[in-house]
Amino acid sequence: MTKLATCPCGTTPKDLFVGSKDQPVKWKYVSGLCCGVWEIEFKAQYKTGDECYALAIEAWNSAPRGLK
Repeated sequence: MTKLATCPCGTTPKDLFVGSKDQPVKWKYVSGLCCGVWEIEFKAQYKTGDECYALAIEAWNSAPRGLK
């Protein structure tokens, strides 16, 4: 599995929650299974299962996390 980026809460989640993972829709939400507060919307491209989860990981890892 690809390493996940740290959540803004300071925890690196071991897994992600993807809303509607098995439903083919254009946009979905992903959040870390840590604080349950921060989530992002990503373009799921009507993918499901592992393809959708790979897009969720890419979106999670590339999302801005505040000022550096």
